[in-house]
Amino acid sequence: MISSGHNVIYFIIGLTVQTFFFGVYTILNFMSLRMLLQRGLKTKVHKILFSITTFMYLLSAAFWAYSIAYTVDRMQIFIKIAANEWDFSTRVDAVLKWSPLFNAIIFINYVLSDGIVVWRAWVICMRSSRRYMCIPIFFLGFTTISVLLTIAFRIANFDHDIMPHLVDYLNFTQVTAVTTSLISNLSSMSIVGATLWRHWRTIRAAFPERKGITKANGAMIAIVESGMLYSLSTITLVVFSTIPSRLPSGSTFGDLYTPINVQIAGAYPSIVLLLVSAHGSLDGSAFSVNDFNVNVPPTTSIHFAPSPVVAITAPDGLESTDDSQ
Repeated sequence: MISSGHNVIYFIIGLTVQTFFFGVYTILNFMSLRMLLQRGLKTKVHKILFSITTFMYLLSAAFWAYSIAYTVDRMQIFIKIAANEWDFSTRVDAVLKWSPLFNAIIFINYVLSDGIVVWRAWVICMRSSRRYMCIPIFFLGFTTISVLLTIAFRIANFDHDIMPHLVDYLNFTQVTAVTTSLISNLSSMSIVGATLWRHWRTIRAAFPERKGITKANGAMIAIVESGMLYSLSTITLVVFSTIPSRLPSGSTFGDLYTPINVQIAGAYPSIVLLLVSAHGSLDGSAFSVNDFNVNVPPTTSIHFAPSPVVAITAPDGLESTDDSQ
């Protein structure tokens, strides 16, 4: 009975924290979609970004709604059997059986979020450095495969008790998906950071008297800083997932933090779009030479004056010769 009570408490606490982050995500998503609509969906890039961010938000909203239904269902069962010494966490009903599948599908947010980050890094980095983009692209592909395998395993065992030998595979694919997502994000941020450093050195060498931050540098700094915060959240999840100790309810810290981190993963692309939009355009033009904002006096027009007429007189000897003829 005590274990059942702990379960209810942790479910409510986890749902409360998740609701807070989902509320922040809702605001950020609304702002990013409004920004895209204001700029117009005329380009292919804007249409793709609008579709991806909308899909990710709907996926996160469905996961949040299911989390509410899951918590309410656990509370109802706990109330019904409150008089019995029975751990309700082992009961599987119409709501609980969907939990593994929802927890697997929401991992799609990691794939889409990393995809947008890798794309931004590809646009920002110099052409000579794009060969290094194979690193985040490789781990992005690894993340995609891990997520698809996790979903496939969950679908295969949806109406059955999970096979004992698949438990280790599922744990491996889930941890692998989060870990490779982290590596993909960190490598992308490293490439953006290296580009930022080279960009800054170039500007300082060309204009040593210039003070302040250019639009291009501001956008890259914002992307790197937000990427570091997101990476810190994912590192926390990886650490919590590898800690073998369990809470009194039987859950791990990773079980409690996963719903929160997937909401952060969903909000991350919206944050990147808003930060980049604040410093320039969403395409590569935000990082062109035209955005350096160097304070150089405008060049005045050059006017050519007409050439003066020069009188040319013939020598005396030549004139006399002509006269004699």
